[in-house]
Amino acid sequence: MTNKMFSADSMYNFPSRSTSSFPLVLRLMTNGRSLFIPNSRTQFYKPVRCIHESEFNFNTYRLEKLKSINKVLEATIPLKEPSKLYEAIRYSVLSDGKRTSPLLCIACCELVGGCESTVMPVACAIEMLRTVWTIADDLPCMDNDDFRRGKPSTHKIFGEAMTILVSYSVVGLAFEHIAKVTNVSSANIVRLLSESARLIIGAEGVSGGQAADLDAQGKSEIGIEHVEYIHLHKACPTFEAAAVAGAIVGGASEDEINKLRNYAKYMGLLYQIRDDILDEEKDQIFDKATYPKLIGKEKSMELVEKLLKKAENELVGFDPEKAAPLKGIANFAAHMKS
Repeated sequence: MTNKMFSADSMYNFPSRSTSSFPLVLRLMTNGRSLFIPNSRTQFYKPVRCIHESEFNFNTYRLEKLKSINKVLEATIPLKEPSKLYEAIRYSVLSDGKRTSPLLCIACCELVGGCESTVMPVACAIEMLRTVWTIADDLPCMDNDDFRRGKPSTHKIFGEAMTILVSYSVVGLAFEHIAKVTNVSSANIVRLLSESARLIIGAEGVSGGQAADLDAQGKSEIGIEHVEYIHLHKACPTFEAAAVAGAIVGGASEDEINKLRNYAKYMGLLYQIRDDILDEEKDQIFDKATYPKLIGKEKSMELVEKLLKKAENELVGFDPEKAAPLKGIANFAAHMKS
């Protein structure tokens, strides 16, 4: 099957599978519309208005799904021996989070005709794998963050050695849950494991992005191409894995999988640029190379809006009612306040 490419006037040309090897070119143009002005990051847990929501209430949808996701995660990781390790695992995985990846996984599955109960183990496994990277990212040898969402990082509570053991354990737990998914063919189980490993654990995905990020530290001449590469490999692959996994479990066609793969890449990139905007003051202190630093805050916000339109365009052709949650997720990411 020929790889689906975007039209010639696309901002980027994503290949249908790989997260690498696409043009590192930014076309930043104003369109005369008023721009979103971010407020304090402490406002995240307040309801976020979805610009295109019409009759669909994204806030209600999101809160209901988060309740289900958190309930399953809680039951999935009981406190047992070795108690210290499981206590650290629970602290890491069950801590407050946006849960965007499992939410995306469920929404993609339901979009193509699947159901929440079937995809939930996979959605939770994706969240576990995402957690592996948040706790690794906080380590002194990585980004050296003592806090995450206002709480001490895992290594500050349990130590660096235990945090590394948590990472190994959670990877194993995640793949175990994917392997035990029911009502999905063996071939698709293998594909789920392969996609998740390649994108979230492998060098082609988040590991590669983290390596590029580490390589950039301490260098004064970092261009927009390198920052873009980091974002596309460090931030986007988890969203891509979540979307593709949900689509596979839901029984999507290859064309539908490719559309949702592209949607997730656009959504992941705008999510990270929006995060750069919110973290602008902190990043200035550490002189980090970010979109706001390199192209300015205003141009960064314009780019978020352009990527939002690109993500929404990938949903054209799907049932609009079933696609509403995915539009809501993209709008939420574009206008999040924390």
